[in-house]
Amino acid sequence: MAENVFNEDVQFLIRVKEAVAEKDRLTEKTSQLKGTLKKQEKELAAEEKSIQDEISSTTKKRRGEVEDGFDKQISAIKSRKKKAESEKEKVLDAGRESRIREESREHVADSKEAEKELKKLFRKNKVPRFARSKLFYVMFMPDGPVEFAMMIFCYLVLLAGIPTAVTLLVRNLCLKDASDKTKSMVTVLIPAVLIVLFLLIIFCIYVKVKARHRETLRLGRKYRNMVSRNDRKIREIKRDIENDTDESLYDLSEVNQKLEEISAEEEAVREQKAEAMKAFDEETAVNIRNEIESRRMPHFEEMKQTKEATEREMEETEQALQSKSLEISQNYVSHIGEDYMRPDKLEDLIAIMQTGEATTISGAIACYRSVDRNPGRNA
Repeated sequence: MAENVFNEDVQFLIRVKEAVAEKDRLTEKTSQLKGTLKKQEKELAAEEKSIQDEISSTTKKRRGEVEDGFDKQISAIKSRKKKAESEKEKVLDAGRESRIREESREHVADSKEAEKELKKLFRKNKVPRFARSKLFYVMFMPDGPVEFAMMIFCYLVLLAGIPTAVTLLVRNLCLKDASDKTKSMVTVLIPAVLIVLFLLIIFCIYVKVKARHRETLRLGRKYRNMVSRNDRKIREIKRDIENDTDESLYDLSEVNQKLEEISAEEEAVREQKAEAMKAFDEETAVNIRNEIESRRMPHFEEMKQTKEATEREMEETEQALQSKSLEISQNYVSHIGEDYMRPDKLEDLIAIMQTGEATTISGAIACYRSVDRNPGRNA
């Protein structure tokens, strides 16, 4: 059979050349179809994602618009409710203040009377006005553990706190650049002077006021204690009234009715919102999806069909390529060799036979081998 093939004429080589060219064409087409199919797959995936993104974004936007509409209504209702609660609080405050004034009226009157009697007493005995103050009684005539503690605190502030503060202030503001000796002297001198001065003032007040008007001050203490008791009772009344949660004592029917109506309106809007959100999720969202899909799916299906057509064409081309490759391998490669399954070499062999240099394929091959027609191709 090989002998018969090698004795074939130029038509055999032309058929081989055409088969090889067809194989190369099918190979090139297969490569192109693979690239086209890959591009179509990407475009199809991008289109599918675009459709889903549009459905998601449109659904989210529309849902947000519906929800925002209800939220604005609820916000407006809350503002009205807050205003009504503020009005209620004002009514309660006014009612509590009225109760406090009414229930503490007697104690307030007693305190005013005690203050009035104290003023008369001190004026009659020519006691200085400042001796009526609570501070004077705390510092010079304390009564009870609380006032004793307050007295100690006042003397500590007067004889330790103020001198120390003044000394530090003078050192930091006036003696920044002074010597250490000057600073040490000032640190000792200023507190000493202030303490002596304060003690002198205390002594003078003690001698001129407390010692001279002792009996009047003791009688004044009774009035001071009366005022303190009344103040304590007034604070207790105020605390009890402010902590009283019973609102039935105040005229709140109108404002309470208003709050109930607002609360009922808010609850109704919230229920409407819940129903609207449920209806949106169950119906509107489905309609949005259907609308977008009905508008965009035809193009998507067309792209899908184009891709499927490309897949079928590639499958057919690959089968044709496989068939052509098998044909070349069985009918040509096995007889004249793989080396000559190239268009350029086949053209050279055909040219040799067409010019008459050889009349058979075996002769053309022998002639081709004996003459280096294309070293680059033979390499």
